[in-house]
Amino acid sequence: MRSLVLIPAVLAASAVTAGAAPAATSTSSPWATQANQVCVVWLAKAKKEFGSPVTAAQLYTFANKANTLETQEFGVLSKIPKRPALGTAALNAVVADINELRSAIVAYDKGKFAQFKTTLTKYLNDERAKQAFAAAGATKCG
Repeated sequence: MRSLVLIPAVLAASAVTAGAAPAATSTSSPWATQANQVCVVWLAKAKKEFGSPVTAAQLYTFANKANTLETQEFGVLSKIPKRPALGTAALNAVVADINELRSAIVAYDKGKFAQFKTTLTKYLNDERAKQAFAAAGATKCG
């Protein structure tokens, strides 16, 4: 979902650029087709929801909204039947993303703002989910 939801201030501040995902290594399955349909809808929701946060408080709001959206999207994706092993790996990568977001939120709540920034930047630049979905044939996800 976040691959097209750019946060210029954080990306510029982190001086880290997200890498490109490799081409899909599996043929498209009915699961991948349905996952792509779900992800297109959630990407549209994310684009509508997020602006370009620049302050720590705005980034905290972003992290909370992203956590909610990623968790809801995961819930919908996990209900798609006949998930192949590569689809399960992709959903596991989404869980890792959600855990990164939650770690960032906890850091902010504890007043650990440097840790919040580091963890949120790691989340924003993490390509594992995108790569895992691409391997599963769901190239519109991640």
